[in-house]
Amino acid sequence: MIKRFGCVLLLAATTLPVLAQTVDEQLLAAQMAYQQANNLQEQAQARLTQAQAAKQRADQQLADAQMAAQRAAEELSAATAAQTAASEQLQQHTRQLKEAWQRKEAGG
Repeated sequence: MIKRFGCVLLLAATTLPVLAQTVDEQLLAAQMAYQQANNLQEQAQARLTQAQAAKQRADQQLADAQMAAQRAAEELSAATAAQTAASEQLQQHTRQLKEAWQRKEAGG
């Protein structure tokens, strides 16, 4: 009940001055309200434009980072394969060297 009464008072307070104003005053008030609304809309549009640009930059950075991660994963895989091959080759040559020493020591 009190809320409803407050709303009625607020409505009356905002409409009564409009009734008491002259046509010129009403026009001026309407122009000022329009300018304020227009300024708010321009600010909102600028904010939207900035947010869209920031989102676009972030999306590009994300795509670049994902591509870099993919390349790094591929390089890691290739490096792992190369290390495994080198380790196997080292083991093979280590065995061959050991066998050669054993033959030399046995044969004199």
